[in-house]
Amino acid sequence: MTKIKELRDKAKKVLEDATALRDGVTEKTPKEEARAANDTFDAMMDHYDDLVKEADREERACKARQDAEQRRDAQEREEREARRPGQDSISPAGGGVNVSDEYREAFRQYLATGADQSEMDKEARDALRAGYREHRGQATGTGAAGGFLVPTTLASAINIAAAAHGPMMDANVATEINMANGAPFDLPKVDDTEEEANPHTEGEEGADDNSGDIVLAKTSLLAYTLVTPWIRWSFELAQDASFGFEALLAKLIGERIGRTGNKWLTVGTGVEQPLGFVTGAPVGHVAAASVALTFDEIMDLEHSVDPAYRGGPKVRFQMHDQTVKALRKLKDTNGRYIWSDGDVTRGVPATLNSKPVSFNQAMAQIGASAKPIAFGDFSEYYVRKVGNPLIGVAREKFFPNLGIMGVHRVDGAPAQTKAIKTLQMAA
Repeated sequence: MTKIKELRDKAKKVLEDATALRDGVTEKTPKEEARAANDTFDAMMDHYDDLVKEADREERACKARQDAEQRRDAQEREEREARRPGQDSISPAGGGVNVSDEYREAFRQYLATGADQSEMDKEARDALRAGYREHRGQATGTGAAGGFLVPTTLASAINIAAAAHGPMMDANVATEINMANGAPFDLPKVDDTEEEANPHTEGEEGADDNSGDIVLAKTSLLAYTLVTPWIRWSFELAQDASFGFEALLAKLIGERIGRTGNKWLTVGTGVEQPLGFVTGAPVGHVAAASVALTFDEIMDLEHSVDPAYRGGPKVRFQMHDQTVKALRKLKDTNGRYIWSDGDVTRGVPATLNSKPVSFNQAMAQIGASAKPIAFGDFSEYYVRKVGNPLIGVAREKFFPNLGIMGVHRVDGAPAQTKAIKTLQMAA
């Protein structure tokens, strides 16, 4: 937490200096001096953005580690309970594989021997086989023919890295469902925001005229495959048993899965990939201009969402970092900036009109016909994941080095299209 506080303290100081500089520019300021001040302000805010994003990543990773530790504690309790006399042997949820210390050690040996199972002892080979999973593309996608489920500790680290590089891969932003297999999962959809109860007069029977029936629809969540490019892995590192491969693998695979997964879940077309929330959300407001926004238009977008979906911990704005940069200069009718970074020393998130903001680099920037901002309740967007990631290893292809590929399966769709809306720029 010390590093997070240091980053936020630096960001606070930069923001104070930048705000003081900006407020010093008035109508009487000479044009050249005002232009130089604005350029300096932009540079300072770029530096501020970098500091805040780095602090946010550190904070998100810390939170994810805490969540992972809690899940591991719960899992260990379940396993201890299962080992009592009379209890059946169980496997942890999500992966369907024994992630005991024996499996983790077998997985480490597998990488340390350069994926040569002949160099592993029989017990390690047997433990490793429990985590083997066949992988075949559903359509024209390509990837490894098969791989091994990563141990829980490594899977948690990969998920932390993925969440840090894409908000839609973060269970704290959207609603996440993790299942053991990729069979279609039906997500029910219902909109009851217009319905009301009727007053009742003593002695009357309740109405039976079909007026109270609900229209229930559903969306099938599948399991589309994300495959990282091959990551070259030197045989020297593979033979170094003391090398901490887990942290590096988590970083490399998690970042790549996070960026692409977030892009799919944000702007995916729904054809051979998830339906992103930008694609699936209706337009709540169309801006008057193609390259500029006003405070009134932000308010129009916010109030285009039904009040039933404007409360809750996952209600937020999402936008690209460059859109944030433009909105930081907007003021309300009283001359106050509508953007707030909250209490940076305590990790309070940045807000726009008092609502949290997620920086999403997969969203469009401000421009003609673009949809640069989304607002609503993201708990109504469901992200479906299939167990833990897979890791496949190729030996001969990159001899004498190794190639390591990460594979994960995800899908996503909005459960309620009224819950999230977008702002679209003029053509």
